[in-house]
Amino acid sequence: MVQEEAPLLVNRPVYPDHYLMRLKSPAVAQRSKPGQFVHLRCGGGDFPLLRRPFSLLNVDLRRGTIDLIYKVVGLGTRTLARIREGSTLNLLGPLGSSFTVPAGTKRACLVGGGVGIPPMVFLAKSLLKQGIPAEPFLGARTRGWVICLSDFRAMGLCPWVATDDGTLGEQGSVVDLLKGNLQSLNGSRKGTTLYVCGPTPMMRSAADLGRRMDLKTQVSLEERMGCGMGVCMGCVVEVTTEPPDSHKRFQRVCTEGPVFPAEEVAWR
Repeated sequence: MVQEEAPLLVNRPVYPDHYLMRLKSPAVAQRSKPGQFVHLRCGGGDFPLLRRPFSLLNVDLRRGTIDLIYKVVGLGTRTLARIREGSTLNLLGPLGSSFTVPAGTKRACLVGGGVGIPPMVFLAKSLLKQGIPAEPFLGARTRGWVICLSDFRAMGLCPWVATDDGTLGEQGSVVDLLKGNLQSLNGSRKGTTLYVCGPTPMMRSAADLGRRMDLKTQVSLEERMGCGMGVCMGCVVEVTTEPPDSHKRFQRVCTEGPVFPAEEVAWR
């Protein structure tokens, strides 16, 4: 884990309500794995007091940079959107667990919803380097919020898309779109691993689909975080297992997570 003042190279709108941020941090870029996140101090002083967690869209080892996409939704992200390029941000990372490739994986379905899409870009690049075919399934409320399409296409991938209002791709749930695709494979689903990040209802639905189709499924959970280092216990989630190092049946999204096997999460 690294804490430093990272130069802000890029901070500009790229989609409606969404900004691309690029930070210079060779140490974090070198250590980062798909699924991990960074914790940013959003202002120059103590306001806002708490850091905000952001998943990694991309790392460039040659340039020593990391890319994030964030959606402006509250005080922290509104503050970030006003920070000028050339400033520095206090950066803590990389934090948390990463996605893994289970033995026998021959195909990966990457299911991203909303701001859960960016970490799938980083994961797709990693999987392709390992020779594992990656198939993105992207969901959003409306056309303008389907982000990162160009990033996937630059890798030679053609994402499946679903929007709630039908303005892009299929109308409806991205999990229903995934279900139809998996059902069409019939017996050839063996060796498929699901990777999921997005709103909790979507992840719950994808986890249930993976369970019913007997597919290995990993989810990247999103929770409010205070410290990002496992101290404040503000981001705990209930799990179905009872590891010896956990309190009762709870684990911290910032340390034991954010990536969990889907079957270990006590979905509600």
